Amino acid sequence: MTQSIKRSFLSVYWANRWAKFMARGLAVMVILAVSCSQVPLGQDTAALTKVAQASELTVFRSPTCGCCSKWADHMKAFGFQVKDMVTEDMTAVEQQYGVPNQLRSCHTAIANGYVIEGHIPALDVARLLTEKPNIAGIAVPGMPMGSPGMEAGDYIEPYSVFTFTQTGETAIFSEHS
Repeated sequence: MTQSIKRSFLSVYWANRWAKFMARGLAVMVILAVSCSQVPLGQDTAALTKVAQASELTVFRSPTCGCCSKWADHMKAFGFQVKDMVTEDMTAVEQQYGVPNQLRSCHTAIANGYVIEGHIPALDVARLLTEKPNIAGIAVPGMPMGSPGMEAGDYIEPYSVFTFTQTGETAIFSEHS
């Protein structure tokens, strides 16, 4: 009888340990899923989509850049109205709108007075237009693989979306991976 009780006790003990282990694992998975999500915490995707549908983006891009067209398609798919402005001199456009050198990319968009530089996800643009922070704009420097317009299968190079002010101050607006 003692062996049977001992086995029962061990069985219950290990079952409880396993349950605690699984609960902790589930908690970690939820935290990771939320932190890697494209939707900022507390943001209503439907409300952001509504903002996009009421907004027009004027996109300045080079005639030879395919990823810029793909980014514009990403914005259209989210509901933005896109006005396509093809130009041979993107440097002049970036200078005109005050995009800091270290934040420049291959296309520049303007929406509701904000500058939107580079491969920024539509949700981030909608969030910018919803929150209306006191900044000049947001930017993704360079051309990170996996960002909108730069898709590469399932691969996403970690990247940050930065805010910038008229005086060139920057801060992180969102992070993606």
